[in-house]
Amino acid sequence: MHTVYIDASSAILLYKAGLFVPCTQYFSIIMETHVYKEVRVPDHPGAKFFLSMVQKNSVNVCQADTDQQGSMNLPENMDLGELQTLVLYFQNVCPDQPSFIIIDDAKGARFCLRRKVPFINALLIPKILWFAGILNKNDYLDKTAFVIEIGRYSKTVIERAKALSPSDLAMFIPDEL
Repeated sequence: MHTVYIDASSAILLYKAGLFVPCTQYFSIIMETHVYKEVRVPDHPGAKFFLSMVQKNSVNVCQADTDQQGSMNLPENMDLGELQTLVLYFQNVCPDQPSFIIIDDAKGARFCLRRKVPFINALLIPKILWFAGILNKNDYLDKTAFVIEIGRYSKTVIERAKALSPSDLAMFIPDEL
């Protein structure tokens, strides 16, 4: 099973689209403690849901070792949740274990591209689940349209996502069905 490190905005988008639970069934989801605090703000969408996901052990919450952050050359102007997600990923990545990041932050995505860190955004989750046979085509199209509607994606990002094939996304497709 893939290990997936997720930021708060991606988690909330997937929750709102009804895709977070399927993700927990096919991926081992890890949230950094700061990200977990962000998704647990009282009276915000998903606060109780994310608590229940942790209580059911569907999500693991782990703390990044910020003492090691300086040696990673991370962008200084990145939000703390995304920053801590990247630190946690680097501290735990294992060559024998498939893992990647789900991040919907442009600075974080650019950093991942430059450092060749495997990542996707929440917009690609419906497509990945469709390619894996978990969603049917209509659900894939509906969920993708919904994520586009509630997310903040540029036209370029949307067009790139539409163009990706199963071979482009192979490393993100769950293999244990």
